[in-house]
Formats: sequence, C-alpha cells, structure tokens
Amino acid sequence: MVKNSASEKWEYEEHTRVKHVLLEKYLIVWITILGRWNQKICYFDGFAGRGEYIDGTPGSPIRALRAADKLDKYYDKMLFWFIEEDRGNFTNLENVLKREEPSIKNLNKMEIITDLEEKKYILVPSFFFVDPFGFSGIPFEIIKRILSYPKMEVFFTFMIRDIDRFIKLPRLEETFTTLFGTNEWKEIIKLPDREKALIELYRKQLHKAADVKYSIQFRVCENTKLKTLYYLIHANNNFKGHSIMKNVMFNQSALGSFAYLGPKDTFKRTQMRLFDIDDIGQLKEYLLKKFKDETLTYDDVQERACHPWYDEPPYIDRHYRKALKELEKEQRIKVERVTSKKTGLKGEDRVSFPINNPIQTSILNTKPKSILKIPKIRIRFKEYKLLDGTKKTLVWKVSDGSIITRFDRTPIPTRKTDIVCPHFLELKWAYGCPFDCAWCYLKGTFRFRPEGTSPVIKSYEKIKLHVERFLEEVEEPEILNTGEIADSLMNENANIPFSRFIIPLFEKQEHHKVLFLTKSSNVKNLLEIIPHNHVIISFSLNAIPVAERWEKAPHVLKRIEAAKKIYTAGYEVRLRIDPMVPVKNWQKYYLQLLEVIFTNLKPERITVGSLRGLQSTINGCTDKTWVRYLKESSNWGKKIDFRTRYAMYSTIIQELQTTYNFDRVSLCKESIKMWEVLKMDYKAIRCNCVW
Repeated sequence: MVKNSASEKWEYEEHTRVKHVLLEKYLIVWITILGRWNQKICYFDGFAGRGEYIDGTPGSPIRALRAADKLDKYYDKMLFWFIEEDRGNFTNLENVLKREEPSIKNLNKMEIITDLEEKKYILVPSFFFVDPFGFSGIPFEIIKRILSYPKMEVFFTFMIRDIDRFIKLPRLEETFTTLFGTNEWKEIIKLPDREKALIELYRKQLHKAADVKYSIQFRVCENTKLKTLYYLIHANNNFKGHSIMKNVMFNQSALGSFAYLGPKDTFKRTQMRLFDIDDIGQLKEYLLKKFKDETLTYDDVQERACHPWYDEPPYIDRHYRKALKELEKEQRIKVERVTSKKTGLKGEDRVSFPINNPIQTSILNTKPKSILKIPKIRIRFKEYKLLDGTKKTLVWKVSDGSIITRFDRTPIPTRKTDIVCPHFLELKWAYGCPFDCAWCYLKGTFRFRPEGTSPVIKSYEKIKLHVERFLEEVEEPEILNTGEIADSLMNENANIPFSRFIIPLFEKQEHHKVLFLTKSSNVKNLLEIIPHNHVIISFSLNAIPVAERWEKAPHVLKRIEAAKKIYTAGYEVRLRIDPMVPVKNWQKYYLQLLEVIFTNLKPERITVGSLRGLQSTINGCTDKTWVRYLKESSNWGKKIDFRTRYAMYSTIIQELQTTYNFDRVSLCKESIKMWEVLKMDYKAIRCNCVW
C-alpha cells in the first residue's frame, strides 16, 4: 500500500485545484460573516496533509491561513487546527508553516494548533474541512457529533470511486457500516449503477440520522475522463451558509449543475459556465405549485425551497430573483416591497402566490383579426410501398401540401448501394435556419430564394387550420416533423413562439405526435408548456471540435444541457449525432460526446449519420473545407468512403452497447450494404423521424 506521503500522491491535479477554489471562496465569506459576531472562530483541517505539493503549490492549511490573513479586520481571534496522521506529511507541514510565519502579518490574531494534546476543545463557530485520501477513518458518528453543535459546518470529500470499487469486499463490511452509520449500503451493492444510490444514502443519513438541515453535493470527475472521482459535500444547519456555498459551487461548476467534469482537452475552453440554467421556466412553475395560496418573505421562499433536501431545485439567488420578477411582470404573483426599493427583491419583501396557477391565456383561443380565404381543406391519401415490402395507404398531403406533406423523395431501396430513408410527414411551418452551418443542405435547397436560408415563418392561421383538420380526420398514428426545412426552435423569442402555438394543438388529441428537430439551446418556452405528452424533441449534436469548426450554432455543451432540462421536464428526447466527420482523433472526440450525453440524460433513441453532400449543397456553400472528406458517390450525393463510415458507426454502436447498455440506434441516409455489414435490419428502421 502506498503511503499517504508518497510523492505520486502529491502531484497537484486539476480536480484538486477546483476543490481548493471552492474551499477558499467559501472561507472568505464564512470568515467575514462569522468573525463579525463571534470573539473566536475556528478552522479544522481534519486530514491536513502536506504544507505544499511537489511543484510548490500550497496545500489547504496554507491556503486557509493566507485567506484569513487578508481578512483580519473581520475577527478578533481565529484558531487553526491542522491534524495529520502521516509522519512524512506532518513534517512537511510543520516545515512549511515555519517558513510561512514571517509572511503572515496578523499572526498575533491567529493560533495554529498541530498537536491535539496541547489544547482542550473549545466550542466556537467552526468550519471542518475533511479531505481524506480514501474512505476509512471518517466514522459517520464523528460527522454527526460535529454537526450536533451550533454553528458547525463540514466540507467533506466523499470518495465515491474507491467506495464503489471496494464495497463488495467482505473484509471491509465494518468499515462501510461505520462510514455510512448504517448497514443500508448492503442493499445498494446489488445495483448495477451504485454511484447515485450511495451518495443519496450518505446525504439521507446526514438529514435523517444527524438531523442536518442543509446539504449540497458537488461532483468531481477524473482529469482525463468523465468518470466520477469523488463528491464534495457541504453540510450545515444555517441557510445563509448553505446559500453561500451553493452560489460558490454553481459559479465554479462546469455545467452550472454542480460538477467539475474533468477532461482537459476539448472541454477546458468551454468548461466554466457554458451550461447555464438562467432559463428559469421550470423554477417559475415549481414556485407557483409549491407555495400555492401562501404569502412569504423573499428569504423564506428560497429557504423553504430547499426542503425536502432530495428535491431542492438547482438554482441560486439570482435565479429566484429573476423567476419572481418575471412572475410579477406576468401578473401571476404579487410582491410587496419592504426591504428593497423599486423593482428589487430581497430580505423581507413579501411574495403572495395565487391559489390557482392559471397558465397564460392560450394564443389559440384568441380570435384572429382575419381568416385567410383558402379552399376547403382536404386530406389526400396515397398508397405507399414500405421498406418491408408491404403496401399501406397513408396521408400524402393536406390540401396543396404547403403545410403538411410526406417526405417521399427517397425511393424504396433495391440495390445494395441505395440509400435507406423512410417516408415521414413534414409539418412545413417555416423555411430556413439562422445557424448557417457550413454543410447545411438548405444552402442548396433554398439557393434561388431571395431570402436564401434566412428564416421565414408561414401564417399561423393557415398552419392551425391544416393541422387541426389533419388531427381531426387521420386515425393512423403519425409523427409530424417540424425540422426538415427549418430549425424547429428558431422562432422561440417571437411574440408568439412556435412551440407555444403548436404543442397545445397536439395535446388536444391522442393519436399523433409533433417532432422538433433543433440545434438550438433555447428551451425556455418548452419548459413552461404543460402538458407535453405528444411532443418529441430531437437535438442534433456533433463532436465538439467538429461543431466548433463547421457549425454556427449554440455550443454542443449548451445543446446537451438544454436536452437535459427537457429530459428532466418529462419530454421524450431523441438525439442525432450527424454528420459524423473523420477528423484526426475522431474516435476520442465522439466517445467523449457519448460520455457527456449519458452523464446528463438517457435519450429515447439515437440516430447517427455521416458527412454527405448533395451537389446543390456543395455548390451553394461558401466554406467548402469539409468537402475533402467526401470520396464516394451515392443516390443521395457524395459520401465519406465506406470503410471509414463503417469504422465510425461500429465504434459508436459498440460503445453504446457495451458501456451504456443502449441499443436503440439507427442510421440516417445510409445504404442497404452498410445496414447489413453492421448486422442491422433496415426494414425495421426506427430513426428519429418515425414512430
């Protein structure tokens, strides 16, 4: 067993830096507040370790001292307890402390204690930093006892990777029972995915057995891959402290979701704050439901939203303030300002929530100023030959097909080289897309339009009439695709967002679904629409370097965060990884993409496709750097060579099956030969566009 003082344990890692940032930022606020109102405050470092790392980076004891030294005006006396079992680490700590003493200006206001026998325990407001290398030596009863005293806080490293790795060993049974303070962990070892259950059990023990009011967790991944290394848990009994730590964690979060995700290469540039939950539609509905028919202060709203602990929303102060201001502006709540002035919100300002939560009057119930004079709307049917060889009478189009028509431009494949694509229904509510990706086929499709690919929205009156007639008369279940010639979410900032217009129409019936296909991350309206049982949201994704080079759309991480919000809200979520491009190190980039996806959600299905280009698309685009990857011809334009396409598909499919136990995968615009080589049945295709 490697000693804790071994050099390899004291290389300064990125995940350690993030942990120290959280510690320092919280300590600054903690010292500032607690020091003002108490003669003495105390900082405990329960596994203090060395004074510095191999490269000279200061350890947690030195960081705490330096932070306190800058805040001397806020306290009269501060005690520092540095506890370390390993003799080598302890010697290094003593030497570094001795070296640091001359540079600490306010040493007279500090007391540094390294020997527990020297001083008796003094019960003063204390912050405990418990940061072990492993999981032994931290009995739950000790944590419980610490938190039983007033004004005590614990910031604890919960080594989930090691716990999960060794939890099945019989010889460690007593260790784990001591760690959790219960033997309930024995039930968890039967689960295939134990991580979430283990961290929830520990937090449940904090709240139930230790009677702790507040706790929050921060997930920390390994430096090289998206695999959890440990969780940082902050536990205390004061809402102010909980709120401050929550703010600190959020602002240091890779995703705005209380996590440091680890991988340095493709994610480092965009790690901090790319994912942001400033779209607070879910929070607004949560508050209206939770506090129905109540009047509370602004502080009480936030504090009571933290209970129960397992259902606390992942929002911080600015989100609550924004949500309440929007609700007030929408006249869905009333605010009496006591503490703040004008339009601010804080402290004792009183917020009154209504008994009912009336959703804003549907735009569908308002009478249009004028009804378009159009011919009688007719549903036109046609007999189609399906991929499995059978024939079926299906909707061809509604009236002139300008709103609803079947995409049937791909003939039924017969030769091995023919492209497979089922015939689905389009809901052509608009033309164009604002994102201008280099290879977008709309560049060729719309090359003769005066507007080019600029978005043009059709008449909502006409759309409503055609859709309602379809929904009333057609019994065969269909999915209507709104994203074939437009991005389905490109009009969400309009006075009448498309989502708010179209989804209520589908929620009035039981047979059909509407499909949104998008590269947007603007899901604010979707999060506020209830119900949404007949809606499918499909996000188009790509490997991050590929998207950064050729896609002019919201960052891939923002799209995945949007997908996570939608998934959490209960929508059916599908994903398209398309078009895959064989850039250098493509295997690594696409596997990382899968890791990020499944870290955040489990989609209903995934469709994969490779780079392809119709000649009209190639002619219509200005950035043609992607064309060099196209080597073969097909009946759907030029494609990447077969061998490379197979390598990309098989890599993705195998990873999905072996790592994520996920087999709901389909191909987009691929040949019969590719389906067969991959041992997939194209006749039973279940891609994103069909049922």
